[in-house]
Amino acid sequence: MLGNSSAAFKAASITVTRVERGYKPTFEQFSKCLVKRGLKMQITGIILAGGRSRRMGTDKALLEFGGVPLIAHLAVRLSQVADTVLIACGEEEREDYQFLKLPMVTDCYPGLGPLAGLYAALNLSHTEWSAVVACDLPFTSIELLNYMKELAAAEPSVQAVVPVNAAGKVQPLLALYHRSVLPSLHESLEQKSLRVMEWLGCLKVRYVQERDFPVSYRSHDKALLNMNTPAEYFAAVKLASFLLKGDSEN
Repeated sequence: MLGNSSAAFKAASITVTRVERGYKPTFEQFSKCLVKRGLKMQITGIILAGGRSRRMGTDKALLEFGGVPLIAHLAVRLSQVADTVLIACGEEEREDYQFLKLPMVTDCYPGLGPLAGLYAALNLSHTEWSAVVACDLPFTSIELLNYMKELAAAEPSVQAVVPVNAAGKVQPLLALYHRSVLPSLHESLEQKSLRVMEWLGCLKVRYVQERDFPVSYRSHDKALLNMNTPAEYFAAVKLASFLLKGDSEN
């Protein structure tokens, strides 16, 4: 099983935010402060997979990205911030994802979209917080997930930590959710109220704006790029190749 993440620590978060008012640390500085405190917050990583992928025409999770199936790429990334990684999918996709050797949970409300997958996975999770990633987000950022994890540890009244891109678009399927969202999630599913943004409006949410993220704007915004069509997939592959080439030249 993929596991063992970097730590997120509430006490160190409070130290940074309260003692040094107005000071915005870099991710590296914040992480060093957290590690020094040594108090670990465990989270579960959840991959939402197995959607109908109508516009893509094939299962997005199995598309090749970086030489491996996209779902494998995301599992490796999630394993660096979560203690356990599991897959939420439909019954028909279970066999396709067996090669990952990760625990899988099928929807309690089949055919009701991402909220159904999230509900099933959160019920299986043994941690208070879970990091959720949809399988169409190839540039999911470890740095962004770690930063959201730190915010979750530092703000006990929050139920969700959700990023927002520079244009103001919210990405609720690359986010952290607390177990306390389960009752409202269950109610939404029972009422067939399946719009993710409407459900999000019922929660206490900490939105992570581009200006909040202590790394680069480019890194934050790229992490929220999703792909729903073949054209978007090929564009993502091209961008990944360009970024890899740039890294090799530096």
